[in-house]
Amino acid sequence: MKFGFNSKVQVGPDAYDVQTEDRGASHPFIDTLVLIRGRVVYRHSTSYEDLAASGALDQAILRARVEKQHREILEALRAGALSLEKAASVKQEDIAVKLLNAGSWLESGRVSLDIEVSSKKGGQPVTGAQVEAFIEGGAGSPESYFGRTDAAGHTSLQFPFPILTEPSVAALVIRAHVAKSLGELRYQLKPKRPDRS
Repeated sequence: MKFGFNSKVQVGPDAYDVQTEDRGASHPFIDTLVLIRGRVVYRHSTSYEDLAASGALDQAILRARVEKQHREILEALRAGALSLEKAASVKQEDIAVKLLNAGSWLESGRVSLDIEVSSKKGGQPVTGAQVEAFIEGGAGSPESYFGRTDAAGHTSLQFPFPILTEPSVAALVIRAHVAKSLGELRYQLKPKRPDRS
């Protein structure tokens, strides 16, 4: 099981997204990204090889480490202690994100996403892109779900649809990034109209 946290932070006039995830036992690192308007302006990565080397990986300890790193980066961002890259130096929207099952991704309260990531120039599949998906409009910070694209640029994510507390701003957000390239897809969710029959 992979753990991930996603928070929105307002610092002065700027709104940041902070995303932390563990990359899985095959690549035992906890990665945190700070983004502004979809651009990565800070990265922090720590190894948890010590946990992975012990054989049976304690999921509770790993989750606590991911949460601790996320909280520490949030605090440092609020305190102005992070050295953020100039946003202009980061390429944006060099990769395209496509939802292959746009008509059938939500069924019986479960989200099932079939995602394709390709280069905008030439449409070549992007292998090894980190893909994140979450639903905005629920209670608290949205819970993020992560995957990596295969050789065909595809990945699939499944997770429960959250209870919406703000249906008017609800959205499905899918982001992909590899190196300094980022792509985002956002579907505004329309509330169901009551049946008048």
